Amino acid sequence: MSRELPPFEQPHKPTGAAAEPHHGRFNVMVMSGVAIFGLLTFYLSLIVGFQVIPILFPGRQPDLGFQVLPGVDPDTPEHATIRERINIVVLGLDLRRDEPDDTPARTDSVMVLTMDPYSKTGGAFSIPRDTWLEIPDGYGGYTKDRINVAYEMGEYTYKDYDGGGAGLVKDTIEHNFGIPIDYYVLLNFNNFIDLIDEVDGVDIDVPDYVYDPLYSDCSGAYGVTCYAYPVEFLEGPEHMDGERALAYARVRASDNDFKRIERQQLVVKATARKAADLGTVFTNALDLYGEYKEAVKTDISDFQIPGLADLAQQIGADNIRTVSMAEATYPCGSDCPGAVLLWNKEKVEELKGQLFNDGRLQGDAATVKILNGTETPDFGAEFASFLRGQGMGSDQITIDEYADGELYTTTIIVDLEGKSYTLDKLREWLDLPPARIKKALDPSAEPFLEAGASIVVVLGADAEFSAGDAANASLEDGSGG
Repeated sequence: MSRELPPFEQPHKPTGAAAEPHHGRFNVMVMSGVAIFGLLTFYLSLIVGFQVIPILFPGRQPDLGFQVLPGVDPDTPEHATIRERINIVVLGLDLRRDEPDDTPARTDSVMVLTMDPYSKTGGAFSIPRDTWLEIPDGYGGYTKDRINVAYEMGEYTYKDYDGGGAGLVKDTIEHNFGIPIDYYVLLNFNNFIDLIDEVDGVDIDVPDYVYDPLYSDCSGAYGVTCYAYPVEFLEGPEHMDGERALAYARVRASDNDFKRIERQQLVVKATARKAADLGTVFTNALDLYGEYKEAVKTDISDFQIPGLADLAQQIGADNIRTVSMAEATYPCGSDCPGAVLLWNKEKVEELKGQLFNDGRLQGDAATVKILNGTETPDFGAEFASFLRGQGMGSDQITIDEYADGELYTTTIIVDLEGKSYTLDKLREWLDLPPARIKKALDPSAEPFLEAGASIVVVLGADAEFSAGDAANASLEDGSGG
């Protein structure tokens, strides 16, 4: 039986103040609230993103088409302080290829890799394995020994040490040299060979002839026949597979441990360059890490690998500066047990400055000639030492303590090649007004045109220099040598 519905009748609309229905006002308020909440949520997500991205991807910021996000500090430093850098200690275990992984072993090499997420520069700071220093004992005291025993002590002597052997190496480096270590990577011979072979070998321009008539990378103590054999490296370019690169990094029969450090640094740079060329640093970072994570010991977590690889790619092999602490060491002699190396604290600070201070100074590649136009003896050398502490290399600086016999009442800087970054830093450190900067075309610059440098600094009687609070903070003193 069908039932016919009554016709639809539109309700009567009141006029005047009552014409606007109550539920209409409610909907507008709800929709406005949802919109505001959505905008706030989006904005907060941006803020969180700006805070989290530098952790996961150091040196990266979201490209949103604008420079300043309210609520987020827009100021990006020119360079990171030593504690803002990412510092990774790479330890090469002196564990032969035929020895079990749990064999007590010392570190054959100790190298701190550092990356600056702001200036996009990096470096490698090598510490000679026989360096004599203070090693924490975990109870507030210290014992003195070579740095190459720290890992073994943390693993087998102080069995409850926080972080084990790697943790003790981290603490030892920070205590003695004031270099905070964020992460560690531990490699043995087999790991090293596999990683080099993974990138199909490396290309190294061998600077000096190297020969060892009795090289060996095994012990023969575990029932495996072990042979010593000659290895030779001729000057010039060579493509090396993993075994060949390992031999080049380890051999020292024809020279010494300092030369071996230089070879290790060449291998590191060559590996970084090859990986970057292949795109391995970023695109295959997780695959490479996944394949070797069981063999390579590290406290870098899985989710940090892509970001660190991305930063490494931004830096590039050509912006990696290598520094060896060997320059600051000297033999202890008969006063020490065995052949150990003592170190000069002031010289170490200079070497740290070349690597852990402003990487853009190296990138600017300016050379500076210092003229001491005062009556103060060795004032030019004092300023040169200051510059090395700020990150300039010794090869960038020349000194004339007599300024060709001239005395100057005021300090001036002569800009001959337009090295603007270094120029600005020099003016800042010397606290000079712009008028004290002379360009090459300025008539007053004529006496300095043949100086053979990018910049000439003429120290006058009014000369004073200071790194300022920010620069001083980048070399916080934590050394204990």
